[in-house]
Amino acid sequence: MADEKNKKPAVAADPAYDMAKKTLLNARADQKNRVEIIRRREVLTCGARKKKGPGFCRQYAGMGTQHPGYGRCKFCGGSSTGPKTEQGKAIVANNPRKHGFYSEALSPEEQAAYEEELVTESMGLQHEIYMLKAKIRVYLVRWRKKWESFYNRKLAEKYVKYKCLNPDCGRTMVKGAMEGKPGYCLNGFCHDKRLEPIESWVANRTHEEAEKYADAETRVWYSEGEGARSFYHAGSLEDRTLDRALNTLSRLIEKHARLNPDKGDDLLGLVNEELRAASKGKVAISWSGPAQQRLTPEEAAKLQQK
Repeated sequence: MADEKNKKPAVAADPAYDMAKKTLLNARADQKNRVEIIRRREVLTCGARKKKGPGFCRQYAGMGTQHPGYGRCKFCGGSSTGPKTEQGKAIVANNPRKHGFYSEALSPEEQAAYEEELVTESMGLQHEIYMLKAKIRVYLVRWRKKWESFYNRKLAEKYVKYKCLNPDCGRTMVKGAMEGKPGYCLNGFCHDKRLEPIESWVANRTHEEAEKYADAETRVWYSEGEGARSFYHAGSLEDRTLDRALNTLSRLIEKHARLNPDKGDDLLGLVNEELRAASKGKVAISWSGPAQQRLTPEEAAKLQQK
């Protein structure tokens, strides 16, 4: 064993690493315990590496725990018993794979969704399938929450009446609260910037108005070349990003099905169940037939009306 932090070899001649001395002090001493001289006598110390600064913990081994005399002290995790239930042990057994290759590629929200997928096995392409499904699920849920937020805010919107404080004008105007305060008086002969809200009331927006507003706020614009621009509604069937991700996921599941014929249908059913739940029943994939069609905004609007 070597002291890597101080780059010094740990040899038996060093009393701190002399296992013979450790076992004389306590038969259950381990590699981390160290022999230190405290108050002119040799004692067994915790030996855990300090989190701040160089050196090791010099508390008595097992101090404050149910195993005094050996192991870590209470400040260094000595009281931790680890998982006791079968479920807890299974979770700990999965720690290396959950926080390994994909830990840096996923956001905390995506990682939580990904870890939910790793319930039983993780062989073959299932890691990639679960990772991509977790990203798609979080993407759909995130945009759905944004859409619902805009929808609910529009339903609860108020009308606000503003009055121009110019004594020669005094014009009043009404604006929706979500449109923001006018920057100046709309009177063509005034344009004064002194506007004061004098009254507000619930706008009683219809569901159609709220849906239209939420759709407009969740548009994603993109360039079609030569200065032309178009848009799609995020999280819908016309979503170009979602379309590419679903096509990739479909190919992965198809390949997994060829490698594991007995489990292909089960995995496809599980994936579709969660995608439908995340998209309110709008998104599903298959490994047979044409890939999911990319729609223009006009075609998607007609499809939604049907």
